[in-house]
Amino acid sequence: MPAELSLKLPSHFELQRGERGVLAVRRDAALELECAGFSLEGDGRGRSAGLAGRHPVVLLGPPERELVLRRFTHGGLLRFLTGARFADPRRPFVELELSERLRTSGVLTPEVVAARARRARLAGWELALVTRRVPQARDGGELLRLAARGELPLPERHAAFAAAGSLVARLHALGFLHADLHPKNLLFASAGAAGEAWLLDLDRSRFQGTLEAGQRAANLARLVRYIERRKARGELALERTDIARFLRAYAPDRALRRRAWSEVRASYVRSLRWHRLGWWLGAS
Repeated sequence: MPAELSLKLPSHFELQRGERGVLAVRRDAALELECAGFSLEGDGRGRSAGLAGRHPVVLLGPPERELVLRRFTHGGLLRFLTGARFADPRRPFVELELSERLRTSGVLTPEVVAARARRARLAGWELALVTRRVPQARDGGELLRLAARGELPLPERHAAFAAAGSLVARLHALGFLHADLHPKNLLFASAGAAGEAWLLDLDRSRFQGTLEAGQRAANLARLVRYIERRKARGELALERTDIARFLRAYAPDRALRRRAWSEVRASYVRSLRWHRLGWWLGAS
């Protein structure tokens, strides 16, 4: 393990170092991870999660207290070149720190119980993160597909869009920019009735300080691009009232809301050409 890899973790995490890498473990979850077989050397006795996302995931531990193991993989063209090998071993530990900071600030995001970086066989690093699974929850992508088929009850649909708007507003107020903001990275627990959304996959995200209007708009435009691309494929359906509920929660003041949406549309149009090129090249 390179000596220059110095990590500063919260006091409720312990750091384990070995010849192949380093593992950070939440102290109150150490026994759970040990029983599940997850360690610096092995992934344990996992089972398919049946969850789709940018990173493949498996489940660990007993059904009543499941853990989600997420192995980092590259997206776009890099997935063909480097697969699951990364140059920077710090990424899962940075995500751990971001998660802790968001949770302290009142943002719902799954509890991180372990972060690991170990040397790959040829070159680079294999990275992994273990979080506690949110029970009885569905991501925004699943909810949108259900809505497109008319299978999502209206109260749940309304609550989900309002919860998503409130969550993104909270993130932007904190100066936080999610690197991959799209519906699958928003999680809604207990049928959305509680009106709260959880944030997933913080990899490459960051606290930016006070956000300028253009930064907020670009972050929201990413969300719009994801939805519009899938609407064009016939995978999703979205109504104007859905957008209105999201925006009212994001910006309750009408004048600010209209200005924000105008900036989002302008950012969307400016960036669309380059993102279409990325889609054509095989990027996600």
